[in-house]
Amino acid sequence: MLTTEYVTKALTTWSVGFFPYAEVYAAVAAGMSLGLDAVSVVFWGVLGNFAPIPLLLWGYDRLMQIPQLRAWLLRLEKRGGQRVSRALNRYGVWFLIPMTPLLGSWTVAIVGPFTSIPPRQLLVFSLLGITLYGVATAIAITTGMSWFSAS
Repeated sequence: MLTTEYVTKALTTWSVGFFPYAEVYAAVAAGMSLGLDAVSVVFWGVLGNFAPIPLLLWGYDRLMQIPQLRAWLLRLEKRGGQRVSRALNRYGVWFLIPMTPLLGSWTVAIVGPFTSIPPRQLLVFSLLGITLYGVATAIAITTGMSWFSAS
């Protein structure tokens, strides 16, 4: 595969993972449909899905000063904020492993500052959860593809 072709496919996979509501599942599926290998797909999909978390944790106050983004971030916070905040305070950081990919990395990152969980732990456990789901999705897709191609 040419370098430019690989970079284009990797950036596409990263982008799908980065944007809200697509998450790591769609990124892995998109990357595999583009023809990337499973390791690359998981790497770029996880990286794209994880990227909003540090960005929002450290830049939340600045983003809230932009009126268009403020309205959107407040909607995201309202959508899942109270539920996530209660669960994080009740179950702690272990809750992030199964729930970050399910609730969305954007939602977890927006609610993170309002919980008692230190940002470093939030980052580590969210990355772990996203990675596990990315690997599981890649395995499921690869296994499913081999079932259909074996006939």
